[in-house]
Amino acid sequence: MNIIEKYDPYFVFTGVLVNLFIALQFLAVWVSPRWDQATQIETLAVLMGFEFIMVHSGVFMAVFPKKFSLFIFFPVYGLFAVAFALMIDDWHIIAFTYLFAIFNRMRFAFADVPQHIKSRNMLTSILAVVIYFFLVMFVAFAADLIPTFGLTDAYLNASGYKENLDAGGLFLDEPQTAICLGVLYYGVLALVEFYLVRRNQKLTTSKS
Repeated sequence: MNIIEKYDPYFVFTGVLVNLFIALQFLAVWVSPRWDQATQIETLAVLMGFEFIMVHSGVFMAVFPKKFSLFIFFPVYGLFAVAFALMIDDWHIIAFTYLFAIFNRMRFAFADVPQHIKSRNMLTSILAVVIYFFLVMFVAFAADLIPTFGLTDAYLNASGYKENLDAGGLFLDEPQTAICLGVLYYGVLALVEFYLVRRNQKLTTSKS
């Protein structure tokens, strides 16, 4: 048993905790944003646009040979991360999320693991794509119904959020849509990953 396989549950559970942490960050700025969090709100909105690029990486890295992950996908997605980071002032969340997510998705490139782990990783990656696009459609069509909570026009104007925007679009012009998407996406993703690893552990225990 190699180190990747040995510590696989720890990687997965850490991923679950990170997803929950990010979901809570979205929820906190949605419900009760501080006056100095205008930049962070923009960062989180951009992060959800960035995830449109990132969400495909798990599928590609699960399907293609290991050398593709190391020498093609990692640097290519790294360029996308840099491009998005340059769009905002506070890039730390994107950098951290990218590095952790990309490592978690490409860790199988460093060693061979059993097929059931590869299959679970592939299923998780496919579900992440499905969940993301379903939720994007949901928030886009239900944009007028999504509550602003603390992200009112009064707050966005007083905090300097709107005057500091360098780009536009639904996610940035109506940040509650991106924030709502973040809460739902990372929360659901954490639940899915937790369920899959728990199911895998039960199947492994029953066979042994």
